[in-house]
Amino acid sequence: MTAPSKPLWRKRLDRIVDLARFRPRTFLGALIWPLAAPAAWVWRRTWLRGTRLIAVTGSLGKTSTTAAVAAVLGVPFDPDSRNFGSFLALAVLRHRPRRQPLVLEVGISRRGQMKRYARLLRPDVVVLTAVAADHSHGLGGIEGVAAEKALLAHAVRPGGLLVVNGDDPRCLAIAASAQARVLRVGFGEDCDWWIEDVQVDFPRGSRLRLAGPNGELEVASPWIGDGLARCAALAAAVGIDSGIGWDTVRERLAGLRAAPERLEIVPLPAEVWLLCDSWKSTWDTIESALDVLGSLASQRRIAVLGNIDELQGAQTQAYLEYGRLAATVAERILYVGEGFEKFQRGTRQAEMPPDRVQGYRDVHQAAAALRTELAPGTVVLVKGGHRQKLGRIRFLLQGEAVGCTLRICPRTGLSCRLCPHLSKGF
Repeated sequence: MTAPSKPLWRKRLDRIVDLARFRPRTFLGALIWPLAAPAAWVWRRTWLRGTRLIAVTGSLGKTSTTAAVAAVLGVPFDPDSRNFGSFLALAVLRHRPRRQPLVLEVGISRRGQMKRYARLLRPDVVVLTAVAADHSHGLGGIEGVAAEKALLAHAVRPGGLLVVNGDDPRCLAIAASAQARVLRVGFGEDCDWWIEDVQVDFPRGSRLRLAGPNGELEVASPWIGDGLARCAALAAAVGIDSGIGWDTVRERLAGLRAAPERLEIVPLPAEVWLLCDSWKSTWDTIESALDVLGSLASQRRIAVLGNIDELQGAQTQAYLEYGRLAATVAERILYVGEGFEKFQRGTRQAEMPPDRVQGYRDVHQAAAALRTELAPGTVVLVKGGHRQKLGRIRFLLQGEAVGCTLRICPRTGLSCRLCPHLSKGF
């Protein structure tokens, strides 16, 4: 016998209680929005009307691209800052009228949010990184995601600029319907900014060669992977178009560290490295992370993997494909979370020996097992969604106290390194 469904008012009340208990900043932000939004709207249209505002949105790579754009333009950016609601309004209100631009990351999870943000910000430049399935359940599928992202692209001020991922058909469709001037950035030769080459230089990062409208730009970047290369290229396009010198763009991108938990290269003793990519685990990011691991052919490769976020289609088929893909790039797999049985079947289909794939209940068990595997020259990919918080494995391997034993964390959007419960637990 199934339990009766809760009435709508009760579901909303439960959500409010959960926000107040586990996500107090988001709860306070929701209370502040009715006052902060009108004040920010006035501030933007009066004292900030001459300030260049660059808004970065997209399903993938938002934080990394925003960090890169801010670095290229020489302005501050906190990768841990919230990217929605009253946090955007307060960022506008904190900015003072001066020649320095304002760079903001804009995220959404529900319909109607982007319309409010577009009206509030009135951006001079919009950077659209990708349109994928992230938050598609709350936005009406991937076409709903595209429709929401388009609202910000279409809100660019007259004479403004839209910079888009030139390899993403949905981004190109949004660009085709926009009134702003468009720059396409990607690996395709028909892009305005073309990523000609990406060479992995592990553990230092990558070497990129970009061809732009006025020449070529070579960058030694501490980032790794094609996805982050595109983020850097998007930022370079914004910087050059803004009048920043080529040498300055090169130097600023070369000095930029990866955003926390986004394919972050973390050194451990005895020539062991972590590739910490534990912020989200949608299928697109899983493919990207495993592709990076597979490119490190000269290293011993271990993968610590978790659940798929925002699962699209049949669960069984998705986890079978997940296992098959992981088995082609990793020599050893430690799996944490649900779906292990289906995942393991996929690794067997790829003919990975059964003793090379084990499942674990939580991060403490996985970290304990992983310690016995760490030999010189080993690279460990830690990949999982931020509800699982597999990033705790990093702290355990670094010898830090981790008292938190949650398998699923209610504090979504909060990095473990900033959580007061990391060492003592709940």
